[in-house]
Amino acid sequence: MRRSALPALCAFLLAACASPEKPAPATASAVTGTVTYRERILLPPTSTLTVRLEDVSLADAPAKTLAEQTRVIGPTAPPYSFRLKYEPGWIEPNHTYAVRAEIHDPEGALRFTTTTRHAVLTQGAPSDVEIVLQAAR
Repeated sequence: MRRSALPALCAFLLAACASPEKPAPATASAVTGTVTYRERILLPPTSTLTVRLEDVSLADAPAKTLAEQTRVIGPTAPPYSFRLKYEPGWIEPNHTYAVRAEIHDPEGALRFTTTTRHAVLTQGAPSDVEIVLQAAR
């Protein structure tokens, strides 16, 4: 009887000495959506799409980028989907946030860009947006 209790006692003592579980890290949230343009053209497959989540609260200061995604658009036609992950602790309820997008051709020249604000996250704005880009002149 003593011998059968020894393994159980050892298991109990090892479990008691183990380090406590670390708290799970904060889960990241995301702004999602699609980017498209009205022109009926197919861009070169090595063109790049860049989408940014920005804090645009200060009118007289540059926007602060919170998240950015850049990818090659490939041989597909728009719309192009995106997902920008951010930590919820980064978001201030009294700040204003927006998503901005642009497409550059393989040589790096700007082909399409946002011309209107796409508000997200605070002040009743959604976390999913549809962005229609305008041709750069």
